[in-house]
Amino acid sequence: MSSSTAGNTLRHNARLRIQRPSAGTVSDNESETLNVSDTLSSSSRRSSASSALRIKKRLLEIFGVGRKTKDTAPAPTAITGSWHCVGASFSGMDNIPVALDLDPTTSHLYNTSCVSVSVRAAAATATLPTILMNSGPLTPGPSLLKIFSKDVARMALPATFLPKHHALIDQTSQLAYCCSLIARSHNVLMNPAEDIPTTPFLNNNEIGWVQATGRVERDQLRWLVDQLIKAFSDDTLNEPDAVSEIVLLGPVLDSDTYRSLLSCFIAKFENTTPLDVNLVQGLIQLVECASIGYLVDSDLVRIAAVLSKELAVTRNSTSDHASHLTWALSRILDVMVAGKVKDLNRERDHQLMLQLLAGLKDSSDPYLRNQAAYAYQALQYASDDETPLQVVLRYAQEVPFVASATTSIFKLDPLQLVGGLERISQICGSTFEVIKTGIEGMKTFVEVRGRFTSLAKRKYHSLEKHSWYLALQVTAGMIQQGRLAAFNDLVWNVPCRQDRNFQWGVCRQIAEIAVDPLWDTEVGEQAVAFLGELYRNNTQWKPHGNVRRWILTLLVQISSLSVPCIVLRAQALLQELNSDGISEFPGSFPLMLRLPLPSSCPLLVQVQDIPKVEYDLHKLRSLRIDEYKQSVFIAPMAKPSLRASEDKLFPLMDKVKEFLTSERQVMLILGDSGTGKSTFNRHLENELWKTYETGGPIPLFVNLPALERPDRDLVAEQLRSLNFFETQVQELKQHRQLVLICDGYDESQLMTNLHNTNLLNRPGQWSAKLLVTCRTQYLGPDYHYRFVPEAVGLYYRSAKHLYQEAVLAPFTTNQIEQYVGEFVSLEPRIWAKEDYMLKLMAIPHLMDLVKNPFLLTLALETLPIVVAGRADLSTLRLTRVQLFDTFVEHWLEVNKHRLLRQRLSEIKHALLNDMLANGFERDGIFFQKQLAAAIFREQDGIPVVHYSPVDDKTSWKEEFFSSEPKATFHRDSSLLTRAGNHYRFAHRSLLEYFYSRAIWDPSSTIDEFAPHNYFDSIGAPLHITEHPLSSRSLVPEALVIQFLSERVQVSSAFKHHLVALIRLSVSDAQASQAAANAITILVRAGIRFHGADLRGVRIPGADLTGGRFDSALLQGADLTRVNFSKTWIRQVDFSGALMRGTRFGEMPYLAISVLACSCAFLPGGRMLAVGSDKGDISIYDTATGRRVEYLLRHRDRITSLAFSTSGDQIVSGSWDGTVILWHRRPICYFADRILRGHSDHVNDVACSSTGTQVASASSDKSVRLWNARDGSLQFVLRGHTQWVQGVAYSPDGDRVASCSHDGTIRIFDTRTGEPVLVSDTKGGMLQCIAYSPDGQRIVSGNAQGTLQLWDAALLEMVAEWKGHASPINSVEFSPNSLGIVSCSGDKAVNLWDSQTGALVSEFRGHSGVVFGNVFSPDGSRIASASEDKTVRLWEVNPYESVASDSVVEPLNSVTFSSDGQYLVSGDRSGMLRRYSPKSLDDPDLTFSSKFKRAQCIAYSPGGHQIATGGFGRDVILWSVPPGPGPAQVVLTGHTGYVRAVQFSPCGDWIASGADDHTVRLWDSRTGQPSLVLSGHTNPVCSVAFAPSRHEIASGDENGDIRTWDVNTGNPKALLSAHYGRCVVAYMPGSDDIVSAHNYGDILKWVRDGNGFRFQSIIIREAGISLFAISSCGQWIVTSSHRSLRLSKFTSSEVQQDWKEVALIKDFFGRIAGIAWRPDRLEFATACEDGSIRIWSIVEEEEEPYKVSVKMIWDTGLTAFVASEAVLVDTVGLDATDERLLKQRGAVDVLVTSHGAFVPSTTASNSSEDSISMYDTDSFVDFDSSTETDIDD
Repeated sequence: MSSSTAGNTLRHNARLRIQRPSAGTVSDNESETLNVSDTLSSSSRRSSASSALRIKKRLLEIFGVGRKTKDTAPAPTAITGSWHCVGASFSGMDNIPVALDLDPTTSHLYNTSCVSVSVRAAAATATLPTILMNSGPLTPGPSLLKIFSKDVARMALPATFLPKHHALIDQTSQLAYCCSLIARSHNVLMNPAEDIPTTPFLNNNEIGWVQATGRVERDQLRWLVDQLIKAFSDDTLNEPDAVSEIVLLGPVLDSDTYRSLLSCFIAKFENTTPLDVNLVQGLIQLVECASIGYLVDSDLVRIAAVLSKELAVTRNSTSDHASHLTWALSRILDVMVAGKVKDLNRERDHQLMLQLLAGLKDSSDPYLRNQAAYAYQALQYASDDETPLQVVLRYAQEVPFVASATTSIFKLDPLQLVGGLERISQICGSTFEVIKTGIEGMKTFVEVRGRFTSLAKRKYHSLEKHSWYLALQVTAGMIQQGRLAAFNDLVWNVPCRQDRNFQWGVCRQIAEIAVDPLWDTEVGEQAVAFLGELYRNNTQWKPHGNVRRWILTLLVQISSLSVPCIVLRAQALLQELNSDGISEFPGSFPLMLRLPLPSSCPLLVQVQDIPKVEYDLHKLRSLRIDEYKQSVFIAPMAKPSLRASEDKLFPLMDKVKEFLTSERQVMLILGDSGTGKSTFNRHLENELWKTYETGGPIPLFVNLPALERPDRDLVAEQLRSLNFFETQVQELKQHRQLVLICDGYDESQLMTNLHNTNLLNRPGQWSAKLLVTCRTQYLGPDYHYRFVPEAVGLYYRSAKHLYQEAVLAPFTTNQIEQYVGEFVSLEPRIWAKEDYMLKLMAIPHLMDLVKNPFLLTLALETLPIVVAGRADLSTLRLTRVQLFDTFVEHWLEVNKHRLLRQRLSEIKHALLNDMLANGFERDGIFFQKQLAAAIFREQDGIPVVHYSPVDDKTSWKEEFFSSEPKATFHRDSSLLTRAGNHYRFAHRSLLEYFYSRAIWDPSSTIDEFAPHNYFDSIGAPLHITEHPLSSRSLVPEALVIQFLSERVQVSSAFKHHLVALIRLSVSDAQASQAAANAITILVRAGIRFHGADLRGVRIPGADLTGGRFDSALLQGADLTRVNFSKTWIRQVDFSGALMRGTRFGEMPYLAISVLACSCAFLPGGRMLAVGSDKGDISIYDTATGRRVEYLLRHRDRITSLAFSTSGDQIVSGSWDGTVILWHRRPICYFADRILRGHSDHVNDVACSSTGTQVASASSDKSVRLWNARDGSLQFVLRGHTQWVQGVAYSPDGDRVASCSHDGTIRIFDTRTGEPVLVSDTKGGMLQCIAYSPDGQRIVSGNAQGTLQLWDAALLEMVAEWKGHASPINSVEFSPNSLGIVSCSGDKAVNLWDSQTGALVSEFRGHSGVVFGNVFSPDGSRIASASEDKTVRLWEVNPYESVASDSVVEPLNSVTFSSDGQYLVSGDRSGMLRRYSPKSLDDPDLTFSSKFKRAQCIAYSPGGHQIATGGFGRDVILWSVPPGPGPAQVVLTGHTGYVRAVQFSPCGDWIASGADDHTVRLWDSRTGQPSLVLSGHTNPVCSVAFAPSRHEIASGDENGDIRTWDVNTGNPKALLSAHYGRCVVAYMPGSDDIVSAHNYGDILKWVRDGNGFRFQSIIIREAGISLFAISSCGQWIVTSSHRSLRLSKFTSSEVQQDWKEVALIKDFFGRIAGIAWRPDRLEFATACEDGSIRIWSIVEEEEEPYKVSVKMIWDTGLTAFVASEAVLVDTVGLDATDERLLKQRGAVDVLVTSHGAFVPSTTASNSSEDSISMYDTDSFVDFDSSTETDIDD
């Protein structure tokens, strides 16, 4: 059992689970031996059995077991709960138990020594052991007194008063008492639970105290205990009171703390000289109070060894140290016996202690002599580590002829000898077990007579075990359990009661009862009386003479130690007994079982007097844990960046925990308003506090808006607000790490980098992990500089590797369902979870809205109200502002009823009645919107209001936060929270909501059509300067604008009011701020200003991002600082407009005369070098667009340019196979060296950062390194097996990386030319490569359009994503390593997040392949070179906010319904969308085809069916009657992709053409196939029905046109133009055919009998891909790639002709569909850029051929378009911006001659959601019938 712990043994003993083999069982060791003996024959076995019986008898005689001895007892053989065990008899008795089953609760309650209880309490729980079997009944005889007549419980800890809650602990005993109560109430030490059970072991007062003690106070108690342990460990004086004080805590410590304290005690004892008696006694008391499992064997062995060693030194001294040490050793041995510890080393420990105690047994000191005898006996029962074989050998060594002689004498084989001995063991059974120690030594000699027998007797008697020791253990156990009545009876009846050692020990136990203050006084007096009775009893007890002296000595001790009444009783008894003439022993001795209670508490005083940093931290921890109340928390998901796709989500909590254990220092968590940022922060803080350990990182939740200077004093200010002293703050600063959870970066209006400005993680500054949350809307696209830490010592460069980011993702459907489930379970609801989910999914778009957690909460609260009485939810459309409206009203109604239920004073009740009469809800809303307005007005929107009742008596705050009853009513029923004197709305979005209501309240009845007289709360007119929109710019308040824009969408009155404000600004300059806000709101609401008359408006600072202003009039307008980013300003007249500071988000491009193949910025960033396909280099000034230098030496395309870091050298590489070094001379660059050596194209060049080396990559499969100064070749780097396309240096210049079409990246050492790394992963045909400026990553792009990110140190791919549709030609890192720019043959330049691969921005404008791109040195611009002969300059930091994550799919088709009321589009993903006049930007019907592309669409004449075809072999027929959704019928028959579909004029038939060269007819009524028209030899791409005949025309990819008879399916005519792909149509009103061919021209075919003949080319245009003829037949729209042309039919007496009247080039992709609106001069276009636009044709009445085409409606892509904008006499327009506008087609002159565009002052046919002008006198005219009333 040496491997087991003593604690484990104690646990087993207490639970009675240890059983030793009975007589009928064999142990493992026995069975091993028996296997040897089994080899004997059966006769041998019988002989052995007979011999064994004889041996047994002889052994019993030898050891006297069979004799009637009265003072020896066997060792226990089993531990059971019923006192019945297998074993030998003791003086005719069955057994002696060592431990019994104990109730652990009882053991904790009634003793301080769990170990002692398990050992000594045996007799107390038994039905009296068989020790008394031969003594008759246990009733006292006539001469005995029943002194202890009843059992009395003794508490483990001294009684003390309970402290008041949150009061200071006065005494350590009080602390121990409190901890004990908590432990006892849960049966678990220091483990706070939620419910406190009522137990019989606590009185009512104690139960009440425990139930009222919260987690905070419990943690404070635990902290105090920990600090006391630490203080004791650090204390070198070991004052008696300190020792007594700390020992009191022993029973309430957890395992780790207990063992730490025990180790401290042992160390102190070992290192203290001279001997400290108090320390010894404290150590023993600590051991005896150990809980189950706390002690291990080695602890006890170590303590026993230390004590015996010290005892060996002091045994001969004259001091009483020997008595103390002997007493201590005996107590330790008691514990070891109980725990059956076997780790005592026989030679080192056991034998040494035996010899030591044997010597002390002969001491002249009676105290020492008796204590040594007790310890000696305890040692007999303490097992050592000696095995039976070692016992045999040890005893054999004392015989001259040892084992060999034994074998020779008895002629026995050794195995037979061992087997025989084991048989003896079997037969002797428990007798052998009882005398096992002696028997084991005798096995070898059982057959030896004479000297063997004498030796065995001598050895056994030296190891004899006496029964009085076990009897004293039983009595001690009874005392520990308070079983005094049983103790009383046992003392009189135990067989060994007349043994001197037993009498001596019992008297001491009784005396200890008398002096123990934990016993009642009555018990102490009874103990004194018991001693007197024992002294006098000469019949049954018969005390020895020395025992009587001992009793007198004990009474003397009691007289000096105990309480007065006991002292008097002892003194009286002494006087009575001294008459016998017997005197007490001289001297003194240790009598107390435990140390006396401390007279003072030095450790507690020390702990409570020092600055309690850790204490206060634990207090803060407890408070924060108790304060945390989050009814519903769903673990959020997040993505790595704003642009990351939704398939890259991860659990945010996991990512944060990963951040906390990483080297990163800052983590930014972004999210929209209401996504749960604050909720997550509080949950994170709670989780971190729950796992907090002393000395660990300290989590601090920091509400940034509540701090005055978070940018400079963040940590200290927060700690001071939590009541930490300055000394504590400094201590934490120097020694601790913090986790700063900073909430509300946006709410605090911060613009600074908190990590840098607070000097976090700098030497001598705060060590902290910084986690910041911020609303996405608050930040622009280039926000990283506010959060990325600076790398100290690196010139304060951004340390991107220390930064991490996450963006909260919207809830998934599963998360919504989980949230709803928890929401429903919080309290009784009228709906179940399933009901809520059903409603959420039934209301259109609501599931998208409630992906925001806060809005989900609002929706769940308000849904029962919103849907009440509605049967059809499919038509219900909810917005964010609607949810807030309903929720606020519901909140106020609930609080109104709450107030009505309260008992109010008469005055308050009258006030409440007045409020009810006035409209409680209305007043509540007014109070909150006034408060919100005041917060924005007085605090610039900072949400936290600090209110002091004294200091703010005269401030604006008094109105809202005073104790006046009405304000109190409003405040208590509002959506406000309070923390001390800090007030705020429950959520930031509520502040913004009420502020938006302060601007426009939908419940207002004031005449909103009168902006000149805006009204206050009582209807009094206000001046425009007092209008809420005049107070501040709302551009930074994105959510306020969103609320107001949603109001616009549902309230025509509000829209009219905003328009009136804009109109007012024309005449009143003081209305400019209100007008700027008004137009910003309208633009955000999607209101289109196409053709709007905005002349003279004043809108400075307005944000028109994404606005639509086609053909608008802005003459003379004040457009100062207006943001026109991505705004459509085509044909806008800016004549005379004030445009100072106007922003457009882009820069002018550089136009060159040849293909631009490469580009590079000079170090200053202003000059840009461009390499062409002709071999020349041009250097441009980007500010002016002027070429300043021209270099020519190459003979072929310049593929790459690079500058040295100083800018003194240009390196160019060319397809001519050379590299040229250009060095700067005083005036210009000269070709200094031409480096030859490559045998094929040079594809890329690079300069090292050191300026000493250049590298070139070539199609000859090599990389060459050249000396940058003299052009000499240094190394040729080989290894690639295909063209080497790219090369890049590491930032330090020590390595160079190359990529190749062989798919590998190779890294070489630039100093040796040796290869360092080769990529294992093939990256495809790699085209380009770049090193990040921080040297940590490499990016590559391949021919498949994929980008790969590599770890530069390991060359392992860490990320890969599809970036382009064509091969990637160039990649480049931004200077801060956070961005990657790439360009491709798909004409796009894309900006990526380098950490996540997410798309940040897409730059569109090039019309050809983009060959190269590069960042400017400051990272603010990107230059891109293209085959379209331009180099474009893009701003990386556009002014508009980050664009949405939604992906716009390229469109393939568009068509109108026959009545023109609906427009249907189909995109590349197969999605179909139907738009109606009332749907604004949102389709009223969305459904998906099964095709990858919706290639063609047709609307039935009746308007109830839609037919679609695409990249599938079927035609899908959709039925779209009014209802929840379309139904579909699949028309199957084609074997190739369906490219064309059309309805017949009657609507009964559908024609389709496909790649299978056929045209098929279908019955639209049944979906059944009708005819298959075969004859084409190429794919059919177009079909058309004749308007008046049963005829179909079809065109194919080869230019053939065929006509067919619908009735028979027979071919009628073949028209062959052989112009390529052919699109056909019938001319409206006739049977003539018009065809377009993609090689050019539109042809007209006229009917000639049954056939057709070519008549003329009506339009000549190259590359026509689509055309459409108006229903009147007078207009044709044609498209060729990215431009649109409008032609009009003209007729005169001389000729008839088609004349082009308009050209529109403002498309950013191929035009994929054109459709005319029936009976109107309007047509729609669908483009691959994702846009749909409706155009209106406006003709001048005086000049019939003067035509303008104006956009009246659009949806999809928003882009910057400025073609034909007029810039005459503009004021303050920056020259660069003017150049940009003119490049985009703007003009700066008004031309009135035919053909020039002059903006018209009138417009017509405006879309119904636009602002339309009909004349200059009427500013706006709305059609009220177009408004959508959601409340209907």
